[in-house]
Amino acid sequence: MKKLVVVLIIILCFIATASAQVRFGVKAGGNLSFLYTSGSNQGINADQYNGRFGYHFGGMLEYSLSEMFSIQPELMYLNHGANLKKENSFGMKDGQITLNTLQLPINLKAKFNLGQSDSKLFVYGGPYVGYNMYGKVAGKIDGVKVDNKLYAKDSNMKRFDYGFGIGVGIEMKKFVLTLGNQYGANDISGSEKGKMRAGHVSLSAGYFF
Repeated sequence: MKKLVVVLIIILCFIATASAQVRFGVKAGGNLSFLYTSGSNQGINADQYNGRFGYHFGGMLEYSLSEMFSIQPELMYLNHGANLKKENSFGMKDGQITLNTLQLPINLKAKFNLGQSDSKLFVYGGPYVGYNMYGKVAGKIDGVKVDNKLYAKDSNMKRFDYGFGIGVGIEMKKFVLTLGNQYGANDISGSEKGKMRAGHVSLSAGYFF
C-alpha cells in the first residue's frame, strides 16, 4: 500500500510539473505567399508568378525547457499560392493559384526579457511538414471564368511538403505578435522539366490560455 501511495505521489508531481511547463494557445494572421520556380516547364515558368495575399489560423503548444528556451509545435491551416501575371502559359487573366495546406511546424524558441516590463522578445526556427489538401488555378479565359483543380487524378502535383521557418516576435503577458518566414524545401510540381517550391512571409497575432 505504501509503495502504491509513493508511486501515485510521484505521478501527481510529474503531472503537476509537466502541466506547469506546458501552455496552449491560438494564433491567426495574414501572409504574403510566393511560388519559387525554375526550369523549362511552361506551367511553372518563374516569369509568370507574383506574390499573393492569404491567411492562416490554428493552435499552438509551448513546452518550456528552461526559462529561456522552449519547443513550440503548431497545427495550422494555411491559405497561400501566387497570382498569375498578365502574360502566362495558362492563357488566363486575373488568374491565381490557390493552395490550402494543413501544416505542422515544430520550432525551437528563445526568449529575452525586455527590461523591467513583462514583455519578452523571442526568436525561433525549425522545420515543418505540410499536406496540400486542395489546390486550384482560377481566372478568366476569353472572358469566361475557369476553375481548374490541381490535384485531379491525372495531376503530378505533390500533396506533401516540407521546409524550414524562422521568425521573431514579442510576447506581452499572454498576447503574442509574430513576424515569420517559411521556405519550402520540397519540389511540389511533380514535373521533370521544372521545380516549384512554396514559401511565404507572415504576420500573426496569438493568445496563450
